[in-house]
Amino acid sequence: MKKTLVLLALSLLLLCSVYGAGAQETNQKGAEKQVVTLRISHNMDFTTIPEAVVDAAARVNARYEQEGKPITIAFEKDYQTIDWTEYQNNIVFAHKINDAPDIFAMSDPAGLIKAGLLLDLTDMVKANSSKFVENVFAAATENGRVYAFPPDLPVRVIYYNRNVLKTIGWSDAEIKALPKRIESGEFTFENFLSLCKEVVDKGGAKYGLTHRPGAGSDFLDILNVLGGQYYDEKGSLVFDQQGLTRFFKMTYDNANVTKITPPNLNQMGWTTINTMVGTGESFAYYGPIYSCSYVASAAKLTNEQFAAQEEFVLFPASKYSSKPFVVAAPQYIGISAKTKYPEICLDLFTELANGSSDLLARHAAKINSLSSVIAANSDPQMAANPIIKDVAYLADYAITVPSIYGISTYRSELFKQIVALELGQTTPEKAVADMKVQIQLNVKDVVFK
Repeated sequence: MKKTLVLLALSLLLLCSVYGAGAQETNQKGAEKQVVTLRISHNMDFTTIPEAVVDAAARVNARYEQEGKPITIAFEKDYQTIDWTEYQNNIVFAHKINDAPDIFAMSDPAGLIKAGLLLDLTDMVKANSSKFVENVFAAATENGRVYAFPPDLPVRVIYYNRNVLKTIGWSDAEIKALPKRIESGEFTFENFLSLCKEVVDKGGAKYGLTHRPGAGSDFLDILNVLGGQYYDEKGSLVFDQQGLTRFFKMTYDNANVTKITPPNLNQMGWTTINTMVGTGESFAYYGPIYSCSYVASAAKLTNEQFAAQEEFVLFPASKYSSKPFVVAAPQYIGISAKTKYPEICLDLFTELANGSSDLLARHAAKINSLSSVIAANSDPQMAANPIIKDVAYLADYAITVPSIYGISTYRSELFKQIVALELGQTTPEKAVADMKVQIQLNVKDVVFK
């Protein structure tokens, strides 16, 4: 009897084992897909950025299907248009209460990196390093580790009006050759300033060179052209007295000596300045390419009409700098360090860097920008955009500036001196001394040279 019961128990155990194994196999083969819903957050106008991520997910889903992965990616979208400081503070708060979006836009990668809120992307970036424009991750890197993804490459350049050159007697061949002469270093910044004066002297335009009417990074590009330094390899703020003196002297001279810049430019406002550039009342301007839509609109031109008259070129080399360049200011998106789905989020970024670079080209073409992904810059969508179709080469000269502590204060103080210099209310030497005092008072750990 005992033997019978033992045999019966063993039989039941064996049967259960076989049944259990069969049930597990059936579950694996017939398992329903897991829907992974990612929360994606974005701020401001360029929703083509998060939509590129969303559309890349459709392609990742197709790949998962092919690979037999039982996962489908879906999204919960949160698109806002609020002040960037408020938006980023909201991101920080969401992390504190464990309610952060999986993928989100940012205005200050450095702040979020220091707070430990961003997933480390270094391995993904290294695996795809050949896909990206060189040094595009500078502002998202800390101690050699990368923490954010740049979906675009907006560049700051010099604009000038070809029609104005025609007016002062340049031939078509000379006009066509100028961008290459700047690229080669033959036509320097000193030559360009002389050209701006020639344009004014010959009546080609009322003004030779204009700029933004408020504090901003555009002025730092001209400081760089003149050999001035405002940050070091560690990302520390640098106060370069000689470089600033040269920049302030140029600023004073442009408004008060050669008179290629209006002395009251900073009281004119954006609409007036954009109209001057778009109509050719100002021969040249320096700033981001994507701003040209505002310029064209102010002058009542289409993008096609504006592109037909305007050239976008590198900042030329000068006697104080060795080579021409443009400055890139990419937007960044990141993955939350608290996401439950890091591998899936990384798959999406990898997809954008590879098979879905066309989605980034769609975004770049929409906003008149280049792309941080090399393949996107040769995409047909870029070639169809009249503003950027001929300037993909600028990406090869792009400098991406790291995050710099104290830079907003530096920009603000720099602009105060620019206004006073153009109005003739101070001298270059006094402007440097006054700005130095303010930087010493308001910014820590500055490198003075």
